[in-house]
Parts: sequence; C-alpha cells; structure tokens
Amino acid sequence: MNEEFDVVIIGSGVSGLLSAALLSRSGMKVLVLEKHYLIGGYLQGFERKDFVFDTAIHWLNQYNEEGTVTRVFKLLGEDYPKPQLMKRIQRHISTNHDYLLTNNPDELRDQLISDFPHEKAGIERFFKVARRIAKVSLRFPEFFQSVETKSPLEIPFFRMKQLGIIYPLIPYAVGGGDVKKGLSKFFKDPDLQELFCTERDLLSCIFPIAWAYNSDYQNPPIGGSQVIPAWLEKQIDADNCEIRLSSEVVGFDFDNDQITGVRYKNRAKEYQVKTNYVIAACDVDFLYRKLVPQHLVPPKFFETLNDSDMYSSSVTISVALNCTAESLGFGHELTLVCEESSTRDEHSSGDPHKSAISVLAPTVRDHTLAPEGKGTITLYVPAWIDYMDHWQTEKNAKGEFVRTDAYKKLKEDFAQIIFERVESKMGLNLREHILFYEVATPITYHRYTGNKNGSMMGTRPGKKNMQSKIAHYRTPVKNLIIGGQWAELGGGVPIAVKTAFNASLIILKKWDKSKFKRLLNAYKNSVKLTK
Repeated sequence: MNEEFDVVIIGSGVSGLLSAALLSRSGMKVLVLEKHYLIGGYLQGFERKDFVFDTAIHWLNQYNEEGTVTRVFKLLGEDYPKPQLMKRIQRHISTNHDYLLTNNPDELRDQLISDFPHEKAGIERFFKVARRIAKVSLRFPEFFQSVETKSPLEIPFFRMKQLGIIYPLIPYAVGGGDVKKGLSKFFKDPDLQELFCTERDLLSCIFPIAWAYNSDYQNPPIGGSQVIPAWLEKQIDADNCEIRLSSEVVGFDFDNDQITGVRYKNRAKEYQVKTNYVIAACDVDFLYRKLVPQHLVPPKFFETLNDSDMYSSSVTISVALNCTAESLGFGHELTLVCEESSTRDEHSSGDPHKSAISVLAPTVRDHTLAPEGKGTITLYVPAWIDYMDHWQTEKNAKGEFVRTDAYKKLKEDFAQIIFERVESKMGLNLREHILFYEVATPITYHRYTGNKNGSMMGTRPGKKNMQSKIAHYRTPVKNLIIGGQWAELGGGVPIAVKTAFNASLIILKKWDKSKFKRLLNAYKNSVKLTK
C-alpha cells in the first residue's frame, strides 16, 4: 500500500481513540493501528453466555459534571456515556474491622471516633486534612494542559501556579515512604492504622477520603466500561480516520532520524504507510525496545524503567452467578477483603493467601450486565508477572509466554484460594451460586495489551518517578509523541484522557497553530469541537 496519513496512532485504548477523534475533527488524516481484534484496551470488556464483564475498572474519577474527563468528552458531544455516582464507595472487611466509606465521609469519621474514642483528636484532624486536600484537588484541572504545550513565556507562570497549588500537600508527602510513620502523626492505635493497610504512602490514605468529600467516585455507564470506547469510535470523523484491527506495528521507516513511515502486520502479511507524525499510545518498553533504533534510545532508559515504581498487574476473576448479587449481600460499593496478619507489602505481593482482594458486584448498579434474576461479581487481586516462574508458562522462540496445563492448574488453584477467603470473611457460600467464571492473570493482560509485565496503569506518582522523569510526551524522535498511560504518572481513564488531549495539542501546534488554538479554546470555553 502506498498510503499517506498525517498521523498514525498506535493503540486503540481510550487515549488512542480520543486522540483520533480530536485530530480527525481538526482535519488531520489519521490511521489507528490496533494489534488486538477489538478496540478499547483495558476498557474493552468481554461477554460470555449473555453476561457482560468489565476487565479493569474498580471505579472512575474526574468523570463527574466538573471533571476533566467530562469536560473533554463534551468537546465531542453532549451524548457522552454518563457514569453513575457512587454513594457507597468502599467497604473494608478484616477480622477487626467492617467499615464503609460513603460520599459523606463524616459518617465514617463519627464511627471511627465511636470505636476509638481515645484517638478522637487525631481522627478529627485527619478528616480535616482530607477536607482541605479535597478543596486543593478541585484545582488539579488547572494542570490539565501539560507544560509541553505551553509557550516559553507561559512556562514560568505555569510552574509557579503548580507550586502554589501543590504546596499544601507537601507536609503530607515528606517522608511519605513510611506510611505507618505518617499515620502516627494522627493516631497510633494499630487497629485503627490497619484500616489503611493496603496504602503505600500517607497521601494515598488521605486522597480517597478527599475524593469522597468531592463526590468524585463514579461507576461505569450503563452497559459497562466498553460503551466508552464504543462511543469514542463513533465520534471519529470517518472521512479523515480509519481504524485497522489485528494490525501489529513491527517497525518505522526513517529519514535523518525522523519517522517517514510505519510498517505493520495483518494476518502475517506486512504493510507500509507513510506518515508525518506518530502517537505511541502503547507500551513504552515495546516502543523503545522494538521500534525505535537503539542509537536514539536515551542512555539508561531501560534501567530507569525497570527501576521505576510501577502499578501491579492483577488476577481478575469474573464470576457469573445463578442468583442476583444483591441476594448474597453485595452492594454498590467496592469491598476490600484483608488479612490482618499480612504485612503492608504482603497485601500487594500477589500471594493468594495474603494479598488484599477487591470485590465488586457490577450488576447491583447495572442489571443490563446479566440475564434477569442473575448477577455478576468481579474479584481483583494485585499480582505480578513473575509469580511462580511466570505463572508456569513457557517461552517460545519469539519470547512470547506460552500457556501450559500447569498454567491452567495454577490459575484454578489461585481462584479457589480467593473464593475460600471471600467466603470466610464475608460469611457466604459463594461457590454454591457460581454458574461459571473466567480467570485473567498478568499473562492475560500482557497478551492482550502488550503492557510491560501486564501492568494495569504504568508508573506510579511519587518522588522517585518524578525525579527520573520516566513519564514523558516527547521522544528523541522529533515526530514521535508518547500517548496513553506512559506519558504521565498515574493511570486510569483520567490519565488516558489527559494524555490524549495533550498529545493531540503537541502535534497540532506543529501541524497547524490555528487548529491548536481552536482545540485549546474549545476546551477552555467548553465549546463542541465540530467535525
């Protein structure tokens, strides 16, 4: 094929699809290449026997009426998929606790004071800090436009504004690596501190309560998370954009270290297209290791990436029930099942006996996801790809993980341990009501998304990753821009939306400054970006 495009986007997750919509509506000729046969990335979901399952979402943020996700989606249309407000947010169950966080956090505060009256002063101070940080976090959308899209004159003022907004967080970030020490500034009772046993730093303990004060927890829209990529696909200007599925990028063509073309394989046949720009909304390790010439890769990049603090992958058990989830006692909230004997590191270790378990019942808030009278629950366990010798898989000549009978048995054994723990902690006979279930491991997530180690969200926010500057938009290749979760620290739909918006601005600023200003003004003035 001798085709020419203004921009090629690698990956059709939320970030890739949103960039395609913004750029195609700006008049650019866009090609999206997706190695899977479905769009959506982590939001693609799947269906089995009339049951619909989400693959990755615990909850959503920044998707309320004032949120940045909503604000960008409105650029494309007022018919964007509407999320559902979570009023009951998180329930924490252990031998010592059964507490519920709602969008009225003062209820939890009062219950904690009642149960720990000797810690009353510290509990009140902790929730006052959370309320103060809630107000600060409402200004985070002012950082939505990245510094890479600012002019040299704007950057100093932008940095000063950032510092002014972040300043109130600094006292709770200093020494944040020792979360127990941080919590001890408020209360010392180990039973009370155990309520935050899965968090890795003090701000991670405070922010969930701050978001609750802001009513910034949302469930996916009716129909499940996959309706979001389905809607984004419809917002793309079909005259200017094409999506090609089952198309894995295998290389770039260069002229003086600038990309001039992209090569990809579809059904074992290789194709080539010409392009002026590339947005890599895909795994950054794959990008730099397989596609970018090694003489252009920054020194020690892979060492820095491997040493970075990354989000874990997950074992996700999607369960179809022969009854409604409500009849088993499940509610709208995420239930966190913890072992009080586990250490903080063990809660995220991937050990099925010790890791924390997140339990969701999607059909409680969305009955369309299952046949009438039936329901679903989803169990998430933090997990790592190197568990039990890479989950008892084998590697083929291409370095791909090959699933074996031992792998299948390990998945089954893992699931049974998790079922037993949930039954014990929640006091129910779950397995008596299971019609069928599917188990996804880090191997599964790696296979379908290509994400390094099957990570759910890339690199974590924090001092170490900020200093290393592992998250970045610009690359040594002038017309190659990073999109998706690797461009910013953090993860989830808000980061995918932010990186799509900024990657699009970076390219438009080079391609046509009037179109750059048009997109930026549309966002600032909440005006629909017409095709």
